[in-house]
Amino acid sequence: PEVAAHVMRVTETAHWLEWQNWADPILNKPYEISESYLHIPNTPGVGLEWNEEAVSAHLIEL
Repeated sequence: PEVAAHVMRVTETAHWLEWQNWADPILNKPYEISESYLHIPNTPGVGLEWNEEAVSAHLIEL
């Protein structure tokens, strides 16, 4: 997930963000994209909440 999006939000020179939604399947609430804009949640931290069930499906025991 793109945690740098929060930093770009307050940086004057950041106009473009290359976005990959690879983490969406393991997030409870993926970031929303509409009208070519990434909408960052107004929550503490980076606003990511893991889907524990989806994450555990990819668990590799060492």
